Amino acid sequence: MRAIVTYVKEFLREQWNAPYIAAVGLILGVLFLLNYRFDLETSITSRLPHPLVLTGFYFVFFSVPYFLTHIAYAIAKKDFVILHQHQFWLLSLFCLSVLSVYIALHDLPRYILNNHPFIFEIVPSELQRFVARCLSNVIPLVVAGVPLISYWRRVDRREMPLYGFSAKTIKLRTYFLLLLFLLPLVVGVSLTGDFQAAYPRYKFGFPEHTMGMEKGAFVGVFQLCYGSDFVFVEFFFRGFMVLAFTRLLGTRAIIPMVVVYALIHFEKPLLEALSSIVGGLVLGVISYRTKSIYGGIILHLGIAYMMEIAGTLQMVPRQ
Repeated sequence: MRAIVTYVKEFLREQWNAPYIAAVGLILGVLFLLNYRFDLETSITSRLPHPLVLTGFYFVFFSVPYFLTHIAYAIAKKDFVILHQHQFWLLSLFCLSVLSVYIALHDLPRYILNNHPFIFEIVPSELQRFVARCLSNVIPLVVAGVPLISYWRRVDRREMPLYGFSAKTIKLRTYFLLLLFLLPLVVGVSLTGDFQAAYPRYKFGFPEHTMGMEKGAFVGVFQLCYGSDFVFVEFFFRGFMVLAFTRLLGTRAIIPMVVVYALIHFEKPLLEALSSIVGGLVLGVISYRTKSIYGGIILHLGIAYMMEIAGTLQMVPRQ
């Protein structure tokens, strides 16, 4: 745990620049205000049901803050070299395109179920919403994972394991201990109304009739699909967005990643979205220093499942 604190201190010492940090704070502040005061993301996406159109929206939604963050760095540090490199722009556009497809595809099964229900006719009607919900986690992972793995095989395979899938330089026990420290915080947050409205996630689309099967089996299947999403998030943000960009940017890759990472939490409760900034920064620094995303996976999955359990327990008195 002491090592993690050291990593973060060294990163802040290296990257600290008051005008740059102020600019990043302004970018995030405006985005948070627009989203949580005027419902920015949902008010737009609710009018764009088609996944292809959603992909275009998310590309703009992620690209503008991402590139503004890099421009802010260049102006604050008077270092414009990276903005003149074609490789930076091509890799960034590839990265943002994959992310946009990944996020938009979460709505694909629901879109198909609502607009082309015959595709789901092979599934019993009682289970169609549940199956669509599970597929909304699995399909984006597969579709977005293929180009990232292909890029790694073509460009980085000789330089590193698959973007952080390595345990050689990390003490996993530290991250399990961190989960114990975070448990009281999760319990406290679970008492809020926003949390109880959003968790547990499995309650959305859970079948009313389980056709004689144990309800626990459905919860287990959902949680496996739900958890796979968090593994991919770590792979993409702390793996690809940090480690694939290291050669070009070094530690400079971390803060733009944090900005985009915060944006994917804009449909979550405000406290969760705000905490993603700190969590994304710490996990990004850990990934950069250890070249491993396993710590992030342990923390991300651990917190996610603690929140599911806490949400389930909060449902009991209301039943």
